[in-house]
Amino acid sequence: MASTQNQQAKSFWLDHVEQWHSSGLSQAAYCRQHDLCQQKFSCHKRKAITVDDKVNIVPSPGFARVQVDSFIAAGSSTGLSLRLIDGTCIEGISEHNLILLKPLLAALS
Repeated sequence: MASTQNQQAKSFWLDHVEQWHSSGLSQAAYCRQHDLCQQKFSCHKRKAITVDDKVNIVPSPGFARVQVDSFIAAGSSTGLSLRLIDGTCIEGISEHNLILLKPLLAALS
């Protein structure tokens, strides 16, 4: 019986992860709209993406607003920095560590 309940819970969260992805809503907005615990949703989203029955999450096409804060003189920069809407700032991005950015942003979402 516990196996059936686990399977039902897994299916419940997997369905919600798929619906969230196609909704275009932020994770927080989707959870509020469906009265879901955001922490549990995040946990199950990570599980869904890392297990064999992966959710087919592809980047949605679109535009992102980019704001350049100030001009830095050539040669004085320590790399690219990225400031997220919540104020989080990721600094020192360069061609040497750029590959780490995508998984980092995925973990933050």
